This record gives sequence, structure tokens and C-alpha cells, in this order.
Amino acid sequence: MEKGLIFDIQGYSVHDGPGCRTLVFLSGCPLDCFWCSNPEGKRLKRQMMFRRTKCVPKNYHCRKACPHTAIQAGDNGVPVFDRAICDKCETFECAEACMKEAVKIAGREISVDELMRVLRRDQSYWGEDGGVTFTGGEPLLQKEFLINALKKCRENYMHTALETCACVPPGTLLEVQKLTDFMFIDIKHMDTAKHKEGTGAGNELILKNIAAAAAKREGRLVIRVPLIPGFNDSEENLEATAVFMKKNGLDEINILSFHRMGASKYEQMGKAYKFAALEPPLAEAMARIARIFEPFGIKCHIDSQTPF
Repeated sequence: MEKGLIFDIQGYSVHDGPGCRTLVFLSGCPLDCFWCSNPEGKRLKRQMMFRRTKCVPKNYHCRKACPHTAIQAGDNGVPVFDRAICDKCETFECAEACMKEAVKIAGREISVDELMRVLRRDQSYWGEDGGVTFTGGEPLLQKEFLINALKKCRENYMHTALETCACVPPGTLLEVQKLTDFMFIDIKHMDTAKHKEGTGAGNELILKNIAAAAAKREGRLVIRVPLIPGFNDSEENLEATAVFMKKNGLDEINILSFHRMGASKYEQMGKAYKFAALEPPLAEAMARIARIFEPFGIKCHIDSQTPF
């Protein structure tokens, strides 16, 4: 049976498409955005995370269970993980042995039928406008699983939405678009060199896919820009985004201000978080940004101000 790898399912979301929605987070992403708030979903692989606040020092159930000697005693008896070894692990005996759930695994396999049982359970809470939103990571990396799930959603009269970076082979986005009622597509930066600097890949394929999806006119398409101070918040870049949108007949954009909600996940994965001192943009700055799009006839939604 076709299975997908997901790292979370969240209910009662009201900012990721129309109405109240259930979010399905699929693992794996072709980009490596340095500000990513879901680092546990970057790889198409289960990831070990360690929550120090839940750990009972010196119990060492995890250390005893690890067959790879990847866990050592640290300061105050708190275990220290050799992440180079942990990142290659497939069995995660440490998580099974942890009595306090301080060691947890992000990522689990799920079949389409199992997923549909969850969605059908939630369906009665969505209301008239709600539905399911597939996000990630990058859901299009698991295309076959996604398509099968979307077909089942259609059979069950569920409104479907997709959040994507569109950095996928030509045709993949269009194939999924046929089964999707609503799409958010990210534009991280209009300059391909800057885009590669911030995400690890250029933007040529992304812009090509957006133009192709816009030309199809199937479902509702909203551009999203995660606004990162000092990276893509210049007037020049935002105007270039507006010009591109206007050229392709796109008239809706959602600007998401930078936030630090993913900071604790980096610590849990043994990674440094670079933005502890970076402040989110003020409301006045976001209002000025919204005005950049007005002369182009583009509706600009700021953060959760999304009348979808």
C-alpha cells in the first residue's frame, strides 16, 4: 500500500486556506532555507529530537539502548548525542527506551487510508468553507502519495489546499494542480543568486512553474513571501515580485512576517539557531510593504489577515 512520510498533523488551523482546516505536514524539501521554522521536515527521513526539559538526568535509558554508542554522559548527567551518528540511524532504540519522551522521533509512515480516517474524523469540524491543507516540508516530493490522497479527498467532497515552494520537475505542479482547489506558492526572492544564497537553489524552475500554474487557471492561486529582514524585504525585490505577478495575471499575495516560533526545534535537533536576536518587522513596516503592491492591482494580505 502506498505510504507517505509525515512529521505532523494539526487540526483547527485558520490561516492556511479557507475556513477551519486540518494541516498535513509531509517530510522532505528540495530547498534548505536558513530561516525554516520546520527543520525536522527538511529531510525525507525520520529525525531524532531531544527535549532537554523533559529529560531526567543520569537515568541513561537512552544511552543503554543505543546500539551505536552515539550517546555520552554530559554536564549534570544530561546525555549528549553524536548527531553525525544519530542522523544516519533508522531504528531509534533511544526513543523507545526513553521513559519521559525527552527523545522523540519526528516523522512516521502513514497510508492514504489511515490519513483519510483522520481527515474524515476532522471533517465535521471544518464547517462549510474548511478542508485539508497539504504542507511540509515540500509535499510535491512525495507526489504519488499526495496524488492518491488528493483523489480520496475529492471522493469525500473535501476542499483541498497545497502549500509549495514549486521547486519540482516541470509538470509535477500542474499534475497536482488539477486535484487542488487552492494553492499557496512561495517566492523567496526574485534574484536567482540571492535565492540560492538563502535557500540552496536558484529560482528559475520555481518561477517557470508558477507561470505555468498561473496560465492554467485551475483553482485559486495565492503567492506567499516569507519576509526575512535583510534578505528579501527590500523595496526593489518586492517590486520585482509585483511585476512578475502582474505579468502572469496573479493578483493575490500573502506576506508572512519573520517569526522565531521554530527556534526550539533547532535546539532539539542539536543545531544552532541564527536568529535569536532578529526582531520581527513592525506593523508599520508591514503596512508600507503592502502599499508596494497597490499600484499593480494586487491584493496584499499581511500575516493572518487573510479573508480567503
